[in-house]
Amino acid sequence: MPVSPKTIAASKTVSAPPRLATRDFLNTFFYYHWTATSAILAMLGLGLLVAVAVPASYRAEARLLTLYAGYYNMQLDQAGGRGGTADFAAGQIVSVEAQILSSPELHRAIVQDELGPSASQEALDRAVRRFESHLSIEKVETANVIELSYSDSDPVRASKTLDRLIEHYFRQRAGVFTEGRVAFLVEHRDKVRTQLDKANAELIAFQRSRDVVDIDGQIASAVSLNALLKQRALENQASLIQDNGSLDSLKKESASVPAKIELFEDNTEAAHAIDTMQLTLLQLQSRRADLLSRYMAESPFVEQIDEQIADVQKAIDQHKSGVINAVRYGHNTYYDTVQDRIVRLTSDVAGEQARKETLDDQLKEADERLQFLITTANQLHRLEIDRDLLADSFKSFSREVEQARIQQNQADTSSSTNVRIIQAPVPPTQRSNPPILFLAASLVAGIMAAGISVLVRTSLRETFLSPEEIERSLGLTVLSAPIHPDKAPPPMVREVGQRFAWLYRRFNREGAVSAPPLPPRRMPRAELGRMVSAINNSTIGTDGVSHTVLLLSSRADDGMDELTVALAEELERRSTRPVLILDLTPKGELYGQPDQDGLLSWPGEPGPAPSWRGTDKRPSSSADAEAVFSFNAVEGRYIIVGRRRPGSFLPSGRQSSGLFESLRQAHDYIVLRVPPVSQSFAGIEAAILADATVLGVRAEATRKPVALSMKTQVLDTGGRIVGVAMTYRHSYIPSFVYRFL
Repeated sequence: MPVSPKTIAASKTVSAPPRLATRDFLNTFFYYHWTATSAILAMLGLGLLVAVAVPASYRAEARLLTLYAGYYNMQLDQAGGRGGTADFAAGQIVSVEAQILSSPELHRAIVQDELGPSASQEALDRAVRRFESHLSIEKVETANVIELSYSDSDPVRASKTLDRLIEHYFRQRAGVFTEGRVAFLVEHRDKVRTQLDKANAELIAFQRSRDVVDIDGQIASAVSLNALLKQRALENQASLIQDNGSLDSLKKESASVPAKIELFEDNTEAAHAIDTMQLTLLQLQSRRADLLSRYMAESPFVEQIDEQIADVQKAIDQHKSGVINAVRYGHNTYYDTVQDRIVRLTSDVAGEQARKETLDDQLKEADERLQFLITTANQLHRLEIDRDLLADSFKSFSREVEQARIQQNQADTSSSTNVRIIQAPVPPTQRSNPPILFLAASLVAGIMAAGISVLVRTSLRETFLSPEEIERSLGLTVLSAPIHPDKAPPPMVREVGQRFAWLYRRFNREGAVSAPPLPPRRMPRAELGRMVSAINNSTIGTDGVSHTVLLLSSRADDGMDELTVALAEELERRSTRPVLILDLTPKGELYGQPDQDGLLSWPGEPGPAPSWRGTDKRPSSSADAEAVFSFNAVEGRYIIVGRRRPGSFLPSGRQSSGLFESLRQAHDYIVLRVPPVSQSFAGIEAAILADATVLGVRAEATRKPVALSMKTQVLDTGGRIVGVAMTYRHSYIPSFVYRFL
């Protein structure tokens, strides 16, 4: 599709889209401040309810210190043997004692004392679970300290429960480290000793049955023998291949060597006679040539010579057929040499073939022996590993038996322990769950929920809040974006109002009395100068002075009527001739009906222009324009309104160009008022007739896809977009915050 000059000119007016600034984030935040506030208040209310509903809880605390004494001090150093001390990792002792404190049997014993022996198993399990949920055991490994805490609604009961826990812990700990430990370890040591003796016997029997003493040396010897046999087999194979090749080649060559050969051949006398006759033949031929040069070929002399030549030739032929050669034959000595060499090579090949078979058998036997030794070594190593593991276990159990006996003797004599109470449990005086904690958590959760809510609503929003958003999304300059004087209600309140308005419209369609229309809101004209400058800079007019302006929006409530009134008043102040407003809407409801003098009432502010009444000044236009539009002057304004006659259609092509050329001659500015794009396509079609098209975007109402579609349709039609007019814009950032931007 070819690009029109208007489209190219429109692309030049587009400014670079602004970047995101702090003001954009603040606009979004304050636009959804009611949503954020509602989320925070809801979370605070929920936190307050939780703080009131949750009962008070008190936590009793106690601390235990673990020392290197008693059982732990008797551990032998694994690397140093007897007389050494155990090398414990950091926190190892604390972990062992914490495991005893976390024992389910210990907890069950405490609960059993509290409930009594008559408690059922179900009640006992339920009480154990409740006890473990209130108990907390924490380890401070760097200080070898165990921190115990128990929560309960009664502070005295919490401290007494901790006392019972510590008491049962010391009692159960003494039983764990002393009772039955020596006998248990001795029994296991003897079992391991029996298994070790059995493993040693099996290992010796296996070595004897397989005839292996030094398995590694035997494997090394078998590998060396195998390698030597393979080397000799390869050398024999190379010799065999070489001799076979030599034997085959010699047999091929000896096939053409005979046993007897010709010694000499003699035919000297016969050859001498033939030579003499050939010499005579040459002489006769020479004489014939001489006679032929002197006589005719039919002369008797020549014929006689020819007969002599024929007789000599015949005699030569007869003599050749009867020549006898003397030939002598003798024995070939080279034949005997070749046969002797063939016999020698044949014997060598037979010997090498027999050696090859012998080496193959020896190599196969060596391979089988090597595989047998490898399999035996693997089995032997597994037996040795089992024997070594049993030996290590036997050593470990023997050492533990000695330690357990020493510990038992020491515990029986001194009853010492390596755990000390450094903080005894006392009844707590302060709650562990103060209400301020729930309020703080609810405040943090409310802030996070508010941020997520604002983020979700921002990602789902497709409308515009500021001129910068329009310029970033549409790539067009915002010419007018006045802040609406009315205070915008919160978005949630507006959504509820829209729902009630929808119900009201639905009820109104069913026959109810309609509500009175709201009075039109005035469009401020403080920012119209930039729009007028953009209109004046459009140079597509017939004479470069008159300009046609198109105000295009997507919906009827986008504020284009207020913008049309304000723009016409501003253009009237800058023009020397009346401003023409061509109303292409089906109904001219904006201006009402003309009075008896044919004048229209102006919906805007009263102007300083004299009245058209009592004067001969009337709107003048061509016959073509009168056939399509009915022109009426506006009371108190140099403004003329042309409304489309019922049943008439706006001409197209050259007729439309001619119509607008005639209107340009009488007016400096022509403003086209068209129906919204959502209701009619007439505005898109009229874009090609306008020198400057201004798109109307209503804040918080016009969706981005709709605005982009409207822009694309205008440019595809060939219209020239000079900018965007943003209507019903509100200021969301408070003044005490905006002063810092």
